[in-house]
Amino acid sequence: MAAQVLSGSSNPLYTNNTGQNVRIIINYMSSPTTVSWGGISASASGASAIGRNIAGISTVGSANNATGTGAFALPTEIMLSASQTFSATCGAYNIVVIPEAG
Repeated sequence: MAAQVLSGSSNPLYTNNTGQNVRIIINYMSSPTTVSWGGISASASGASAIGRNIAGISTVGSANNATGTGAFALPTEIMLSASQTFSATCGAYNIVVIPEAG
């Protein structure tokens, strides 16, 4: 099975029905608050965007006085085994799903 691209304006949902492991790579995700995969969940507040080769920082203060406080951590690459599910609560997203066998 070839790689699959998931793009949309909010809240992706993917169930791995390939019969093999897949890699989920988040290239871009705006305003993420929760990412869930394989029965695990991670939450963050204050993230404006996450993704591959994107540095993120939550800001406190006015636009002219962003202090950069409020750390967050969300994965940008995960693995799913057969039948596991990935979902996120977010805005726009672009995600690549790559089967283990390529």
